[in-house]
Amino acid sequence: MSTSESQSFLQRRRQQFLDEQYYLFVRDWVPAHTLKDIEIALKHGSLSSEMRWLEQLRKAGQLFEMLSLDYTAGCLIGELRERFGVVVQAYEEAALFNRVHENEPTMPLFDFAYKDDYVRVVALLSLAILLHREDLIPAVHSLFKGSDPDENDALVEDLLAKYLPDRPYLENSYQQVPYGILLDATAETPEEEKQEDIELFLKAWYLGMKGTGWYNSHKNQSPRGAGGYFGYWAFEAAAVAYLYDVNDTPFREHLVYPKDLAAFARSMPRRSVQSASKEEPSNLRGVGGEPCPQPGWWFTPALTGSRRYFKQDEVMPVIEGSDYGSTFWQWDIDQSVPKL
Repeated sequence: MSTSESQSFLQRRRQQFLDEQYYLFVRDWVPAHTLKDIEIALKHGSLSSEMRWLEQLRKAGQLFEMLSLDYTAGCLIGELRERFGVVVQAYEEAALFNRVHENEPTMPLFDFAYKDDYVRVVALLSLAILLHREDLIPAVHSLFKGSDPDENDALVEDLLAKYLPDRPYLENSYQQVPYGILLDATAETPEEEKQEDIELFLKAWYLGMKGTGWYNSHKNQSPRGAGGYFGYWAFEAAAVAYLYDVNDTPFREHLVYPKDLAAFARSMPRRSVQSASKEEPSNLRGVGGEPCPQPGWWFTPALTGSRRYFKQDEVMPVIEGSDYGSTFWQWDIDQSVPKL
């Protein structure tokens, strides 16, 4: 790695903790080894129902952590937006396998009383909002819909209520520390108070994560991928600031505030789930090797820069050698012709 390339990485990364050699190793190792090993295990006919859902959950977790790690490393928001659908789909499949194993159709994938689970589900909802993947909000909700946590957590309901009808108003969170502070910013208070609440939340956020599996993981990074660090991001703080139209200037430079995602969210108008589903329906997918179901611009997470126009019934190509396995094409919200 040349000095200029190292400097480029240091300038590009979004958190100062991320070690370049650690990142480069993990970026190559996880798709080539971890995810492939999981796929091999999932294809094994004798895999028990319990191991099947655990392996699928591990796959979803790895995909989420790689997306977060790439954001930390400075990857473009548009690329991450394309990949987010794959992350959510992996969690949907994990939920399905879990419900089959438990023989319980509304079994929640996440236990909100467990901090790691709660942080993850809030992050998924917040990323769907910030990346303008409103079409995926019902899919994230489906991971706990109809179970005990559903309609039982104030912050989750505040996020869902901006997109889904008839959500209840609540006052308490499963994880009051530190999320009770952020809830204050959703009240009908002046903007200055909301700014203060979000700033207080950001200051309390990292210590509030004590007990999670990845707390202090930045201290254990090694060139061979040890450590488990994928970035420390309070995605929900940016989601609340965006949804409640709070000027984030006072806290934009806070270490755990994802200011680039916040800026991306504000660059586009907020859509309803209904309009998002019409423009970019989460169930409208093309499969490599099969005819295109609808003419327009599509992309696949299996290949960076894959966006292209397909005619009706045009055969959508298979991306050979992809770390994602089968090639799935997704409808692009932006149907404009690219400028030359």
